[in-house]
Amino acid sequence: MAGAMLNVELDDNRTGAALAELMERLGDLTTPLLDIAEYLHQSTDDRFTRQVAPDGSPWAPLAPSTLARKKGNKILRQDGHLQDTIRHSVSGNELAFGTDRVYGAIHQFGGKIEHAAKSQQVYFSHKSGVVGNRFVKRSKSNFSQWVTHGARTAEMPARPYLGLSSEDDTEILAIIADYLSGSL
Repeated sequence: MAGAMLNVELDDNRTGAALAELMERLGDLTTPLLDIAEYLHQSTDDRFTRQVAPDGSPWAPLAPSTLARKKGNKILRQDGHLQDTIRHSVSGNELAFGTDRVYGAIHQFGGKIEHAAKSQQVYFSHKSGVVGNRFVKRSKSNFSQWVTHGARTAEMPARPYLGLSSEDDTEILAIIADYLSGSL
C-alpha cells in the first residue's frame, strides 16, 4: 500500500495483557478489532475537525502561497478526499488502519516534493477589459496564454493524522475490557 497506514502494536503491559487474555477467551479477535476500528475512525475524524496530531499538537499552518489559492483555511480538508479515504481492514487477528492514497504519506510524515519543469496553456475568462485571476475550463474561456514553470522543490511539513493518543489507548483498553467482562 502506497499511502499511510497505522500499525498498532498493542504490546504495552496493560493493553497487551488484556488483548492476550481476550484472544485466549474468544480465539478470534475480529469483532473486537472491528469495534476498535470504528472508534479509530471517530477519533481520526475528530482530529481532522480539530486539526491536531494524535499527541494534541496543532498541525503546521498552511503556507501563505497555499492560503492564497485555496478556498478556506482548513488544513488537509480542501475537498475532504483524504479524510474520506481512511479505511480499515481486519484479517485474522490484525487491524490495518489508514489510507491507500499516495499523498496520504507526505501529509502524515512530511518531506520534499519535486516538481518537474513544465509548460502548459492556461485558460481565463475575460470580461469588460479585465482578465480574471482564476483558471477556468477551456469551454468557458475567452482568453488563454502559455505558462512555463521551472523545476522546483517544495517542503511539506508533517501533519500527522494517524496514530494513537493517550485517550485512544484508554478507549481501546475499555473496548477490550468490555469484551473481557462479557458485557458485549
